[in-house]
Amino acid sequence: MTFKPYPVLTLLTAVSVVILIMFGNWQWSRFGEKKGRLAAEPEWATVSGTLMPGTVRQVYSLTGGSAAWRDVVLVDMGDTAAFVSQTLHYGMEPPAPTLITEPQFFSARGIWHDAKHRNTFSSPDQPEKGLFQAFDPAALAATLEPELAARVVPRIFEPETLLRTDGPLPEPVTNPLMRPELEDPLPPERHLGYALTWWGLAIGLIGVYLALHHQRGRLRFRGTGNP
Repeated sequence: MTFKPYPVLTLLTAVSVVILIMFGNWQWSRFGEKKGRLAAEPEWATVSGTLMPGTVRQVYSLTGGSAAWRDVVLVDMGDTAAFVSQTLHYGMEPPAPTLITEPQFFSARGIWHDAKHRNTFSSPDQPEKGLFQAFDPAALAATLEPELAARVVPRIFEPETLLRTDGPLPEPVTNPLMRPELEDPLPPERHLGYALTWWGLAIGLIGVYLALHHQRGRLRFRGTGNP
């Protein structure tokens, strides 16, 4: 076999192939990560305490591509306290908030998550109205008395069930924000498809590169007789 590569074309092809393979490897790793998260057993926890009157706040959320508002209420757990979502209302405009006039016992199973934060494009919070654009315990706690705010934990607790309030009658539903990986618009199989596409492009580019050199007489797989 004889091979006389074009130097510049070879360099550009090599760089392109490396980039395509890197993209494929990245998508493959995302496939593995998402498969692992879906297969993993959630770290269940139970929160028990007292729903505190006067602590209802409304938090804007996106779930399944739809806008929703949730009523979150402070749960006093003794030494600490946490804001826990109670209701789910689909729609752009917030509904009338839940009315809690006296302490109520609360207990639910769910999952702890890191706090959410507003992004650059979020609308401003309206703390005077109890409206917030992200489930951020620090921002919510800022509306409380200092002694109570100091006990608010920096994480959020997503219970297994919420009370959906945008229908004819309130009804309990599975909390779609408890396990956000289940609501991911890009399932693991999509990342596998992307990985195969990037790798396929790399293989195709190598094939075109070799075919061009063969066509130009720079790649021969066996000797030819003298002219």
